[in-house]
Amino acid sequence: MPALKTANKELKGMMKTVKIQDIDINCLQNLQDEMMDLMDVSNEIQESLGRSYNVPDDIDEEELMGELDALETDMGMEIEGDGVPSYLQPDKKSDLDADLNLP
Repeated sequence: MPALKTANKELKGMMKTVKIQDIDINCLQNLQDEMMDLMDVSNEIQESLGRSYNVPDDIDEEELMGELDALETDMGMEIEGDGVPSYLQPDKKSDLDADLNLP
């Protein structure tokens, strides 16, 4: 209890020395500017997410799937038997001695 009384007394003494006029106005202005910048960025993100990308109604899904399949084939992304793309499959080990014909 005496520690609380001492701490309370010290706080009251410190509060008497602090004046509102001494608070750094520039610091507050900088914080306000940063908050405004963050709000601008947030608004830009919201505008980007809310955009409407006009997709025509007469798109043939079968035609799109055919184009996608052709792109996958061109890029070498054929799916192996276990459903994993070939570029994610582990490399097949080869016998280097046999490949190089070393003695």
